Amino acid sequence: MDSTLDYIVVGGGTAGPVVAARLTENPENSVLLIEAGKENTKEASGYVNGAGQMWEKDTNWGFNSTPQKELYGREIMQPRGKLIGGSAAINIGSWSRGTAKNYNSWNLEGWDWETVLKWYLKIEDSDKGENEYRGVAGPMKLETTPEGSYMTQIFKQASVEVGIGSTKDMNGSDNEGFDIWQTIFKNGRRHNTIQNYLDNARLRSNLTIQTESYVSKVIIEDGKAVGVKYFYNGAYHTIRANKEVILCAGTFATPKILMLSGIGPAEFLNDLKIKVEKDLPGVGENLADHLRTDIGVTAPDNVGFSLRANPEDVKQLLEWRRTGYGPLAVAENTSAAFFKTTHDVPVADMELMFNINAPVQWGSAPPKNAGYHIDVGFVQPKSRGTVRLASADPKDTILINPNYLADERDMETYIKGVRKALDFFETKALKPFTDHNTMSLKVDATDSEIEDYIRNKAESIYHPIGTAKMGNDEDPMAVVNEKLQVRGIKNLRIADASVIPDLISGHTMAPTILIAERAAHFINNE
Repeated sequence: MDSTLDYIVVGGGTAGPVVAARLTENPENSVLLIEAGKENTKEASGYVNGAGQMWEKDTNWGFNSTPQKELYGREIMQPRGKLIGGSAAINIGSWSRGTAKNYNSWNLEGWDWETVLKWYLKIEDSDKGENEYRGVAGPMKLETTPEGSYMTQIFKQASVEVGIGSTKDMNGSDNEGFDIWQTIFKNGRRHNTIQNYLDNARLRSNLTIQTESYVSKVIIEDGKAVGVKYFYNGAYHTIRANKEVILCAGTFATPKILMLSGIGPAEFLNDLKIKVEKDLPGVGENLADHLRTDIGVTAPDNVGFSLRANPEDVKQLLEWRRTGYGPLAVAENTSAAFFKTTHDVPVADMELMFNINAPVQWGSAPPKNAGYHIDVGFVQPKSRGTVRLASADPKDTILINPNYLADERDMETYIKGVRKALDFFETKALKPFTDHNTMSLKVDATDSEIEDYIRNKAESIYHPIGTAKMGNDEDPMAVVNEKLQVRGIKNLRIADASVIPDLISGHTMAPTILIAERAAHFINNE
């Protein structure tokens, strides 16, 4: 395709379909949605326990971090969806928006909680029912995840025992305390932004969707984005945009495309002999992510519950196809509890994710023994990292350095979070299901033992943000303004998680959809 359209939306993941669908509501707009991956034809994407199958290389970019100094030199997996639907086609779909204080702390015009909440109410169709915090008429279908077993309520009892308590709705007035997840699985089937936005838009004659097309750069002429260059079917092509190019390629790919386009830190671009179109030192900086560390145990005498979800079991697959329910539709992680490690932090800095199975490696066969495990999520770390080009070759990899735990304060905080999680294994509620001899980390572990455990075991929760951060004119590291326009380049906008300036005490899918909705609104009203 070598032609011209009004808008080019780069990336068909979580955000891109929202932008494309909203822009094509105006029949006078011609829109191209261009995606490096293929259409999603995998049935496993439809049920929550198929997520492991979706991590195969044909639907997953399969990134790894650079060796992480504070994690004993380990390279940490950074999976990203490589298909229409993106990472929201390969995840477990939890909907966790964060708190009012998260958004207000950004201190950005039009992104305060009062404004943001109005947008979430428009986006959501929640089975929690309509109230001042939740919407019921929006495109995103949200359902409280099946509890899966009695263990979910036992985790709730244990949360009360250790002093964390519970909340009626983590997306309501207070996200602290135990709650059962809401997810994008409605009646046992995934409903991401493809089902909820793009599928309705596919019938419009003003929308073109092009897959297996890898965008290598934005074409800049006289300080204005006029199109993109992309690789398709063995050759490079160009396509021009009359109005705007909108990058929705994600926290890793968006800064890569920007830098290959000559937009980024001038010194770094000069070293790679890339022509500098705009010196923006914030491109690729400010990378932040959530960490998790798993603590598991098996049950004494195999007392308790074990979820035997197995996508290769024909009976289970047929049950899901027929009803939308059964083991394949039950998430191993059914619930979570956000909490503060100290009273003086403004928002919850830890998240415990409760799993109704004994621990197994991701994507492995179901465990043979009953048990449970708790993922300790660190959701407000201070450490920041970078995304960098390895070379000026678009086909070359990127260097992802989250710089986990580089800030010394992070380890001190994380140890507190892990220690709180260890309290659960001593509660009356969980005692019948806990064989302390099988614990992966002992309840009486010293601080140094916990630190060593974290450095050996910590993994990502896969919530990277911030590499093209939003900010006002006074912020020298801001890449986009409050309307998501790239500073110093006309007709170029970014609408994905890369613009999120700081981590929320929640998960990143919900704010990514929020950002996409607002980007389309800004464009449609200019």
